[in-house]
Amino acid sequence: MNKWMSVFNNLDIGILILDEEFKIVYANQYLLGFIPFSREEVQEQPLYKVLPRFYNAYIEKVLLNCLENGSKMFLSAALHKTMLHGDHSFNIKISRFEEGSSQLLLLEFIDVTRQFIQIARLRNYVIELSKVNKELKEKKEFIENMAYYDCLTGIHNRTFFYKLAEKYLESAKRSGGILGIMFIDVDKFKAINDTYGHEAGDQALIQVARILTQVIRKNDTVARYGGDEFLILLPHLLAGHNYEIIASRIRSHPDRFITLAGKEVEISLSIGVSFYPMDGDSVDQLIAKADQAMYAAKSKIKAASR
Repeated sequence: MNKWMSVFNNLDIGILILDEEFKIVYANQYLLGFIPFSREEVQEQPLYKVLPRFYNAYIEKVLLNCLENGSKMFLSAALHKTMLHGDHSFNIKISRFEEGSSQLLLLEFIDVTRQFIQIARLRNYVIELSKVNKELKEKKEFIENMAYYDCLTGIHNRTFFYKLAEKYLESAKRSGGILGIMFIDVDKFKAINDTYGHEAGDQALIQVARILTQVIRKNDTVARYGGDEFLILLPHLLAGHNYEIIASRIRSHPDRFITLAGKEVEISLSIGVSFYPMDGDSVDQLIAKADQAMYAAKSKIKAASR
């Protein structure tokens, strides 16, 4: 074996040779760098004394199997970590060979610490990338949602209303159902702005949005159409047009009284409504009809107040 020692000492893997009693016959220079003993101190010492982490029932069984049957064995660094002193990780190949009449075990220690570090870095990179992707997805969803909401009132905007109205209109056409669209306008809104200021006007619009949201049915949708105009989508109406209940709730809602600049002001709303199929077969036609009905209602209020 002496002829191989110079070769073993020049290898960049650890070499350990054991006799049949698992005593150390030879350790190369590379391996000694991970053992706190000299070559002379480990010579003929039991494996478990020099490397106590090998004192393991499973590993002893592996060594015996290799020695008795000549089976080549492998101890993965992933399962058997830091078998040597220090924090390096090694894959260990175990094989049997003959030296004269003796059966010896050859243990090859291949340092995979760098690979483990790279794998850990890659795993961390994947985790971080996953977090970034999740954040980007959430931001994308947030931006997409923002495109459907009114910034001032927090309710849906015209874009979302059209999208949803088209969906419910197609459903009503297939089922023969009734779809309603309610058009709501804040009376004398310009006067509120002129008298109390635009901030007070914004406060009034927010209050209107809150009122409308509170009075609608579960499947109805409130949206700000623009300025001081609002829409309510009324799907699945009954033949008796139960929109009248909603209109009544709007007109009598206690929150229609609002304090602006220290004065209590009543927010008055004009309401118009249209229905599919009676008033049109497109969303634009239904909104136009509801708008006309709203202005007719507003004209009646003006005429009555003269």
